[in-house]
Amino acid sequence: MKYIKTISFIFIVCVIISCIKNKNTGNAKKIIVEWVGETILFPQNLDCMMRDSMMQCPETDNSNYKILLYIDSLGCTSCRTKLPKWRKLIVESDTLFENKPDFLFFFQPKINGIKELKILLKSNGFDYPVFVDRENKIMQLNSFPKEPEYQCFLLDKNNKVVIVGNPIYNPAIWELYKKIIRENGNADER
Repeated sequence: MKYIKTISFIFIVCVIISCIKNKNTGNAKKIIVEWVGETILFPQNLDCMMRDSMMQCPETDNSNYKILLYIDSLGCTSCRTKLPKWRKLIVESDTLFENKPDFLFFFQPKINGIKELKILLKSNGFDYPVFVDRENKIMQLNSFPKEPEYQCFLLDKNNKVVIVGNPIYNPAIWELYKKIIRENGNADER
């Protein structure tokens, strides 16, 4: 059984590496090997919002799989998030999976950027809760890669990284996410 898991792991890493369209494949391989199997730590006492209202944050341990997206305050937030595409993936996930994954969006807004974040969520009709991490606690706990394409993770029930890569940037990554969730989504323990 261990042999099959090891072969599966190597296969997944190879598929991920071949899916990532990056000029620096060595860097991609290094990031993937470093992050797969790592446990993500979640900060406590964050604010959450949905559209333009603050709300109670959802639990982060409700399902067998979680898709975590981290967005820092650098650059154009709306350009990097592509919320309409995420909304489509969430809707697709609702129809594909009996035990759908949780989608966890962590935003580290710019100073006084809550207003910008509210506008972004409202203008994109994004009716899904997002974590507002003003102090960038999740980054402090985990030291994510600097490259935005590697700041998205498929996590298992125990918050261990299964896949590194943003399915919005690369549809092949979404196919890999779906395959793993379908094959293992009903398992009780990981």
